[in-house]
Amino acid sequence: MAEIPAAGRNPGGVEVDRAAIRDAVANWALWRDSGRFQDLRNLYTADAIVHTTWFVGAATEFIERSSRGGGRSQHFVGAIAVELNGERAIAEARAMLLVRAVLQAVEVDVTCYLRFYDWFLRQGGRWLIQRRNGIYEKDRLDPVDPSKTISLDPAELARYPAGYRHIAYVQASGGAKITPNLPTPGSAELARLYEEGNAWLTRG
Repeated sequence: MAEIPAAGRNPGGVEVDRAAIRDAVANWALWRDSGRFQDLRNLYTADAIVHTTWFVGAATEFIERSSRGGGRSQHFVGAIAVELNGERAIAEARAMLLVRAVLQAVEVDVTCYLRFYDWFLRQGGRWLIQRRNGIYEKDRLDPVDPSKTISLDPAELARYPAGYRHIAYVQASGGAKITPNLPTPGSAELARLYEEGNAWLTRG
């Protein structure tokens, strides 16, 4: 869709807005992983919602639970595409999540390739995330020590969508309740997410 600047803003302001949104997405990863949780809180609207493999709910609760989870996950953000419509925007970013955990007494690394799908609102002159969805493309699990082996339960692994089954397996082994039916490439859930996001954006 065409970029539509907010009322009273000149077209040059669109690029300023796009840059601010890209900064917010990139800063989210750094601040989440480095424990800068107050800065992280300031990236969200008061009513923001987060959807992940292990949590769906208020961003405030997500941040609180993340702050108790230690520093064994890292997020890397790549290309970020932004669609603007007035005071609303959708940002979609390529990302990679790395998690180190212990499974069957073996230290393992999980690598998850995904996309962040963020719904932004401009409030008080700042672009803030009102909702975040993950789109889970694929993942893998590797022992940190290549001489070690682990044996995954095939039936348990098959319970989870292919896009995030290994990270779900590890998170579930630690007691997490896994979110079912998150968007994955080619899924009906992804089609619904895009349809809902586009409808929300064009209402702006």
